[in-house]
Amino acid sequence: MIPWRAKNFVSNHFPLLYHVLANIGVSGNSAAHWDRRLEETWGARQWPGKDRLIESLTAPTDCVLDIGCGDGSMLRYLQKRGYRDLHGLEISDYAIRRLESEGIHMHRGVLPSIPLADASFDVLIASQVLEHIVRRRTFLKEVRRVLKPGGRCFVFVPDDCLGPISEPEHVIKFNAKSLSALLGRYFSVESITSIREENYEMPVLFAHVVKTADLGFAK
Repeated sequence: MIPWRAKNFVSNHFPLLYHVLANIGVSGNSAAHWDRRLEETWGARQWPGKDRLIESLTAPTDCVLDIGCGDGSMLRYLQKRGYRDLHGLEISDYAIRRLESEGIHMHRGVLPSIPLADASFDVLIASQVLEHIVRRRTFLKEVRRVLKPGGRCFVFVPDDCLGPISEPEHVIKFNAKSLSALLGRYFSVESITSIREENYEMPVLFAHVVKTADLGFAK
């Protein structure tokens, strides 16, 4: 039996290693896994604070893509507020079928790739996604590619909590400094703030970033 302190040290300092060891023999990122999980929890997760925040920073005329949209709660909220050009990207065929039936444009993809055209979207949402991705630089290059010039991305991650020791599906734990350093390689960082969601105890970092014309971002 490995002592908790040793496991916590590895989780905090070598999160990817902990994630790999904790998930040996587990297929946690397959379409079948997410089909089951979303069918079991459909409609259970609501983010009213995020919904209102995104609405306050966008317009109903924006073309919006929610990456890893899950049950599409944010997209469905925006749809009720008069937004019409709404898109979701998911690995789950169950989610794709269900959200398409509700009038949301759905696309199938496996991150870090985003199989959509260059400069297609005014707004991208990545809510509780980045902490799941191993190849984060590839993912952020893809986000930048599909955003229009001047387009904005809204990133939400747990604020210095829920590392892989707490959530084995997570591969990293962010704080404001580390999140800003990563996003700043590819975008102009407008703001990073810690927010509280009324339905959850965990603090959440909210990053608002913009695709500038030429940032000289990392290759």
